[in-house]
Amino acid sequence: MIKKIVISHYNNLAAIVDNNKIQEIITVSNLYQVNDIYIGTVEKIFSSINAAFIQLNKSGKSGFIHINDIKPLKREKHVKNIEEVLSINQVILVQITKEPTIYKGPRLTANIHLHGKYVVLMPFCNTICISHQIYDDNERTYLHSLAVLLKPGKMGLLIKSSAQGIQENIILNDLDYLKKQWNFIEKAIINHASPLLLYKDEDLIKKIIRDFYEDNITKIIIDSKEGLNRLNYHLYKWNCGLKSTHQNTKLQLYNQQKCILDQFHIKHAINNALKPKVKLPYGGHIIIESNEALTVIDVNSGSFNKSNNSKEAILKTNFYAAIEIAHQLKIRNINGVVIIDFIDMSSQGDQLQLLEHFSKLLKVDNAKPQIVQLSELGLVELTRRRRGQSLQELFMNDNNFRMNSRDSKFIKFFNNNTESNRKYYNKMSTYKNIQYLFFNKKFKKHVVLKKKYFKPPKIFTNQYFNYIDNINPIQLLHPKANYIIPLQLYFKLVGNKLKVL
Repeated sequence: MIKKIVISHYNNLAAIVDNNKIQEIITVSNLYQVNDIYIGTVEKIFSSINAAFIQLNKSGKSGFIHINDIKPLKREKHVKNIEEVLSINQVILVQITKEPTIYKGPRLTANIHLHGKYVVLMPFCNTICISHQIYDDNERTYLHSLAVLLKPGKMGLLIKSSAQGIQENIILNDLDYLKKQWNFIEKAIINHASPLLLYKDEDLIKKIIRDFYEDNITKIIIDSKEGLNRLNYHLYKWNCGLKSTHQNTKLQLYNQQKCILDQFHIKHAINNALKPKVKLPYGGHIIIESNEALTVIDVNSGSFNKSNNSKEAILKTNFYAAIEIAHQLKIRNINGVVIIDFIDMSSQGDQLQLLEHFSKLLKVDNAKPQIVQLSELGLVELTRRRRGQSLQELFMNDNNFRMNSRDSKFIKFFNNNTESNRKYYNKMSTYKNIQYLFFNKKFKKHVVLKKKYFKPPKIFTNQYFNYIDNINPIQLLHPKANYIIPLQLYFKLVGNKLKVL
């Protein structure tokens, strides 16, 4: 199995490719994203639902926080009314746990978590937790004992599954970095007013190595020398104790003229993932319709005629559909409740066989989708944990649906629910977002720039400028306004001044 990560540093986007098939799209949002830390101000309190809205900045959406998410602020354990904890215009330190949707703001918590590669530091929680994905009892006991020794006073630690087999000094360095990060946040709280963004994961490369890099990654391809150096830095920082892991992962600099997103068909995959219709092998297709918290997937047999037996044909179509649905859940990052309408099967044995097959496909998904039930109508219901914004939310944000009076024809066009209009609208929106996100210009290795000279008017010559020669002036009163000065000319100027002195 060949699994690699393709990173476009210039476009701030990456993809995980498994056997030449794109599995996940990774990007960093400029607005709210999970793990961002803010100094917020309580804007509104709704005692009926024990929740409040927190203002995070002057223009963006307000965040939502429930009483269950403000345990560090409770003076007593049995406080049940949010008004006993929060008040209007109160300053509060919060962290984003769920990114905003088209209609809702971000979900917040007052229990801050600082995420590292191997540990998670919880400044307001005095507990020790070991990841449930560590199944070896001896390893769990060892990591728990290590956490007892390393845990800072009155702080909590969560040991991640990636800490298995890692040397103690690497885990300690990871923890030290998180403690320094928390010290910086504490100082920033004192010196700044609300609302204010204190911490944000803006480094895409750091996020990829921390959250998505695994031992089975064979190659990482990136289109930037600076990004390649940062890759080496983070790999050495977090994996210097595992020399074999670092050696097995090959780092490659992509320096061709063609865009890396086109070379590895990432742009094409995103374009297809935004379309509702997905074709299946040997005929048949699925239709994916996503709303804010509910996604409906319909399986159609289409022209599937590989088998002469209709019962066998239906089962095979559902099997192919299950494979494609598991892939689409990951690449589209569909979250919330998902209802799948497979082709009706009369045999309970076939239904059980399909569910077992579908469950095995979903186990490799890190978002942990869980099949709830197979209803009496033959609908498969499952839930998938939210891991950031879906692909549709990233590329088709609310800016595309805000239309002014000049675009009234588009409102009529959008309300007309014909198949041709919907296809055209999806194509139009997709094209607009794709063009907006990707930087399509090609770079050449050698670019010859024409020389440009600037000579100020005579009025300002003697007062504000000092000439090295008749062409190259230097502005002395405002050094920051100068362009790059040739080194020889600079030494010539300094030498003349020294001679005069």
